[in-house]
Amino acid sequence: MSKYSKEFKLKIVLDYIEKHISPKQQEKAYGVSSSQIRQWVAQYKLNGKFTEPTRHFSGDFKLKVLNYQQEHNLSNLATALIFGITDKATISAWRKKYITGGTEALFQKQGRRSKMPKKSLIPNKPREEWTKDEELAYLRMENDFLKKYLALVQEDDRKKQQQKKDREQSMLSEN
Repeated sequence: MSKYSKEFKLKIVLDYIEKHISPKQQEKAYGVSSSQIRQWVAQYKLNGKFTEPTRHFSGDFKLKVLNYQQEHNLSNLATALIFGITDKATISAWRKKYITGGTEALFQKQGRRSKMPKKSLIPNKPREEWTKDEELAYLRMENDFLKKYLALVQEDDRKKQQQKKDREQSMLSEN
């Protein structure tokens, strides 16, 4: 679902086209960025409608878009309009993935991969009934957790100390 209704987008676009109200003026009036307004205007002028958000694109499609953009030397906005992509930043994200990870990066599924094991290491029975192996696995997991927690706390403390030093340094340099 889109953040803004089609009626709202159409009102803004028609204000721009018919009443010649600039995107900057509309940005102040409606709280929508002028770049977003320009994109809506371009979509409307090109297609006579607004592109609906698409959440999933295939790796082949992403590669096709990037190749087309490269071949025709197009901006992200122009490419997004041609291929019906609602946000021009999507294309730059794909390009960044392609540059850092190659073609395979475009085919990877989005989202975070779970770092949690599929099967719980904690037995589903009272602690008194645990076997030695189950108790050992639990204690190892608990130990690993505490080590990671302690490392995060220490890292946070180091960052706070560094920030404090930086503030003191900047105070000294100002005087």
